Amino acid sequence: MQGRIRIENLNESNVDDLIYVCSSKKLSDPIHMQGIELKKQWLRSMLRKYGSCAKIAYLNGNPVAQILYYPEEADATIPSGRKDVLIMLCVYNPTPAAQKLSIGTKLLQSIIEDVKLKKTCLGNKPCKFVLVKAFNTGEFLSMSDFFKKKGFLPTPEEGMMYLPIESTYELRKHIGEYAPLPEDRNKAVLFYSPICQFSYQFAKNAEKLIKEVAPDISVELIDEWEKPEEASKRKNCAVIVNATAIRTFFMDTERFKEETRRAINKTA
Repeated sequence: MQGRIRIENLNESNVDDLIYVCSSKKLSDPIHMQGIELKKQWLRSMLRKYGSCAKIAYLNGNPVAQILYYPEEADATIPSGRKDVLIMLCVYNPTPAAQKLSIGTKLLQSIIEDVKLKKTCLGNKPCKFVLVKAFNTGEFLSMSDFFKKKGFLPTPEEGMMYLPIESTYELRKHIGEYAPLPEDRNKAVLFYSPICQFSYQFAKNAEKLIKEVAPDISVELIDEWEKPEEASKRKNCAVIVNATAIRTFFMDTERFKEETRRAINKTA
């Protein structure tokens, strides 16, 4: 028996349900809880400014899946954010009992219906296109495959796909590559985003690895939405060590540490 599926827009009363979908197994982790508090603050701020920026799927009354979205121009870390463009990410259904019930599809269809009816956080304005970050968690169906099946098309932006609504894809101005800043020498600068509760935890994990390589190095953690100018001048690089952008994700531990080691050993 499939059970009853219900889709709800995010509101002040169900913020905890949205968090629970992704974090039910991490609620005893104090660092993850810090990330949760950051995300709650972000969600409530977005609700006040733009209205609902997420949808939650319930199965028999229990929150089981979610999808997150927001206007691209709301992200101040993107200096050339496009108007009337909706960014969508985190189509996530980790609940075994809720899988293979087309819940991800139902969440996506609910957003697309709202977009076409001009009932979104874009302020009831027409949407040019929906942009999605088709990253993969490694757990389920590839996000790029999922969105391709739903009619999304590739873009020149790495890892991004789009669905035309009122117009075709509009290229965003390239922000350029990170160039060494004198203020970044002999230190590490790590950025995290309040959009995802895992982002702060990832930054702390990266900090730990950097400290294993260089115990005495100074490390600065920055919320990229709180200080977008700091992220922008570093071209949105998430990890910088000794004025060098670190490209390896921290989960590839040995490569991350080796790249960090090379960066630290660099001279001006």
